[in-house]
Amino acid sequence: MTQYDRISTLFWIALGVGICIESLRIDPGSFSNPGPGLIPLGSGLILGIFGSIVFALSFKKTGDEKEVLWKSGTRWKKLLGILASIVAYAFLIDFLGFYVVTFLWMFYVGRGIGGMGWKKSLFISLVSTLASYLLFEKYLSINFPKGLLRF
Repeated sequence: MTQYDRISTLFWIALGVGICIESLRIDPGSFSNPGPGLIPLGSGLILGIFGSIVFALSFKKTGDEKEVLWKSGTRWKKLLGILASIVAYAFLIDFLGFYVVTFLWMFYVGRGIGGMGWKKSLFISLVSTLASYLLFEKYLSINFPKGLLRF
């Protein structure tokens, strides 16, 4: 890895440390009684740890390989399709509801991006949406936007 990789990982480590400091300031609480800073604290720790790992690996000698940002075989259409689907997910969640949008997104990712068959895509979409419903709605009592379906 190059000098620029080290500089960018130092940025992510510093960002992780900053997130941790601010999350401690707003009280993370404990696991039994979580406060508003618990999730940011965990996220900052993970960001800092991964940044530190990549920074340490940047000193490993790899030979005279030419580094490129994107390989020539990068599938741009799939990358842009994933980005567009995530943006569409965010915009449609209030109108169609969490479960409908999640089902459609999982189907698109499985069939359109992953190239799975119809049956497998439908099955995985249905199971993951049902699991989300059971976990969040029934077990954790977390309400998501209902959208068109009011069940």
